[in-house]
Amino acid sequence: MNLDLNKILDQVCNTATEIGGYLKNEQSKLKTSSIEMKGTRDYVSYVDEEAEKQLVCALKEFIPDAGFLTEEETVEQVEKEYTWIIDPLDGTSNYVHGLSPYNVSIALVHKKATILGVVYDPIADEMFSAIKDERALLNNEIIDVSTKDEIKNSFIGFGIPYYVNNETENILKNIWRHFGEASFRLNGSAAIELCFVACGRYDAYLHSGLSPWDVAAGAFILQQAGGKITDYKSGANYIYGKELVATNSSIHASIMKSIINLR
Repeated sequence: MNLDLNKILDQVCNTATEIGGYLKNEQSKLKTSSIEMKGTRDYVSYVDEEAEKQLVCALKEFIPDAGFLTEEETVEQVEKEYTWIIDPLDGTSNYVHGLSPYNVSIALVHKKATILGVVYDPIADEMFSAIKDERALLNNEIIDVSTKDEIKNSFIGFGIPYYVNNETENILKNIWRHFGEASFRLNGSAAIELCFVACGRYDAYLHSGLSPWDVAAGAFILQQAGGKITDYKSGANYIYGKELVATNSSIHASIMKSIINLR
């Protein structure tokens, strides 16, 4: 099957805009009684599930035979030659508390290799996108990672997983040691924060306890913008391995040595 990725990208971006509009509209209506807990600090609402149903329905039209990996499992979870890895609402904790950022995250994978990524922030109206062999875009303008090559004066995003183990505690201690020389931010939305590295707003981003739908689209966009992403062992298992370090490439070695510093 030969796909017209440019055509599909346009379709996916339009769909992401529609889903984002639904999220934005429903946020002001969301009531505490509509929010459930999947686990400690792990929220879900009817909005997550309905947005996923809408997104899956639209994507099935673009590639009828594609498989799906989704957070809310409103569709059969199966990987095929082409597979959509999607999160219709990344940043749910922000969302249910009336905050931002939150976003729609959509990746298309062909035989384990990501070939398309879209992350849409409906509050900022920012559409990050990329397809195979082309540069990453923000609202159709080419983006690039930053050029910062040391931790001093860098701007670094990070996340804290739902379950904090010794490894995470060590990383947080290492982050603390750098508080005097670098700026750190915790914004609660992995997909969009990966895109912040891609467009140069962050110099690096690190997080563990993530799922494929949190990572796939943003990681691809970052790479197409010239960035680097690895797992904590400097390997390539960052989509399914639940841990990642994403950087502008220039600062990667410094982050691995001074902050990850685990293995």
